Amino acid sequence: MTEARVTQADRHQVRVDDLTVTGPRGRIVTGLDLAVEPGHCLAVVGESGSGKSMTAKAMTGLLPPAVTATGTLSLGDRQIDLATDSRQLHRLRGTGIALLLQNPFTSLSPIHRCGDQIAAALPAGRRTREEVVQRLAEVNLPARVARQYPFHLSGGMRQRVAMAASLAPDPEVLIADEPTTALDVTTQREVLDLLDRIRQRRGMAVLLITHDLGVAEERADAITVMYAGRLMEGGPRDQVLSRPRHPYTAALRDCDPPLDRRVERLPAIGGSAPRPWEVKQGCAFAARCPLADDHCRAEEPPLVEDPFPLRCWKPLTAGVDPIPLAPAISGPPVDPDRVMLRVEGATRRFSADAPPALDGVDLTVAVGEAVGIVGESGSGKTTLARCLTGLERLDSGTVEWPLASAGGRRHDPRRAQIVFQDPFSALNPAMSVGAALAEALRAGDRPRSEVPELLEMVGLPTSYAKRKPRALSGGEQQRVAIARALAPGPDLLICDEAVSSLDVSVQAQILNLLKALHADLGLALLFITHDLAVVRQVTTRAYVMAQGRVVEQGDIDRLLDDPQDAYTRQLFASVPGGGPR
Repeated sequence: MTEARVTQADRHQVRVDDLTVTGPRGRIVTGLDLAVEPGHCLAVVGESGSGKSMTAKAMTGLLPPAVTATGTLSLGDRQIDLATDSRQLHRLRGTGIALLLQNPFTSLSPIHRCGDQIAAALPAGRRTREEVVQRLAEVNLPARVARQYPFHLSGGMRQRVAMAASLAPDPEVLIADEPTTALDVTTQREVLDLLDRIRQRRGMAVLLITHDLGVAEERADAITVMYAGRLMEGGPRDQVLSRPRHPYTAALRDCDPPLDRRVERLPAIGGSAPRPWEVKQGCAFAARCPLADDHCRAEEPPLVEDPFPLRCWKPLTAGVDPIPLAPAISGPPVDPDRVMLRVEGATRRFSADAPPALDGVDLTVAVGEAVGIVGESGSGKTTLARCLTGLERLDSGTVEWPLASAGGRRHDPRRAQIVFQDPFSALNPAMSVGAALAEALRAGDRPRSEVPELLEMVGLPTSYAKRKPRALSGGEQQRVAIARALAPGPDLLICDEAVSSLDVSVQAQILNLLKALHADLGLALLFITHDLAVVRQVTTRAYVMAQGRVVEQGDIDRLLDDPQDAYTRQLFASVPGGGPR
């Protein structure tokens, strides 16, 4: 293959020194230093808004208008001043440094065939069909994909095409910006395994940007932790995650839900991360740090090498063990005979020549029960949820609500409400939070005066009623989405990947909230996810779906500790960093 012409000797270390990114409101990234050796993987982790993606865009010359960068990018003997050498940085993009984005739909053209897009990224003189087929084979895709458009492919196949296009110029460095966040666990493992093999075979440096600590722990040689545009801690993978010295790193690690057991409450970092330009003095993490004192709040700590990078006045010098997690306390017993929702033989087909999205699905949810549905993308989970809420119709089968308290309307909003994955797209950007909640209250024949109560129920100040969604963080937006779903007073709350796009710290807050609502309100939950650690924390019983069918069901502990179906075992084995802690 073509990449065989590129040897380990041709590869160089990539370095970024004193990177500062500035936008209209102020600094987004401040004085960042990074280095990745050939054939190695450096993971950059941190919450949304920490500056991870802006770092990637600065290194590839793709910053948005009105955003500038200073600092030096070095690749071998090539040194680029990021403030003045935009042409040289442009020439380096592709053959020197390539960028693989989170969503392949944003990096692939919907109106061009996949093969044409890979060919366009190849060096001139090598844009042949044979070369394109070889590049597809490198990412485990058949030759026929070259003739297809991106919308013909699954999410995992689209990401592989995007990877083939990014790797086509034989870059020395690949920056992978959340490359598997939108993928289910089995597809995620396949893509990451593929990326590892190519990295090792080519001797390519990989900068992996992720908020998934399990992925960082499993794939990276070293880890850099960012917060509010600053490097807080860095070092070898085992050092950073097993013996963290910064309180923020330790808190992030503790927020990650364990896969091997259910706990009463997940540790969570209070509040939300500040925007980088809002930090005027002191340590950026001081407002959320349990160890912070007046010194921390008044003066920003310098970055020291001891022996690895650390920015903290009160480091955890000997490391710190994870917070002990109390086992979950069993709630009130659920009577399985008090069935609130019964689905029998649910079938849905979107076209005559395609396999059914739902193929004879049977499911029950008892009054006050928390039930999970897990499976890969395309398994039918979301289609089932949409059918339950009237957003899709079944071709055959029945949906019955024997003990629902709602009235006689076919799709009464008091029967079931749904919380979607992306709260920003689910909320009307033109409506204030209060107006959105008041509208939802009317659907349940409840007065507008209950808006403050709804906000308090989901842990938000009542003053947020006047805000628009864009003024809220991702976690706050999802709390508003949950409040809106609760407004009509539903018997069943359906959560469709409701935490999969959230940072691990915000995810812990939302999971604790859902568990509290379930316990305090006696609310039944149908929790749809591809994350087995998450479903274990929220539910007591689960269904496993594959290709539109239920392949296994049962008590969640039995299901995860002793899965019987081969597909369930494959799901379990695919979870990154899934060991006990």
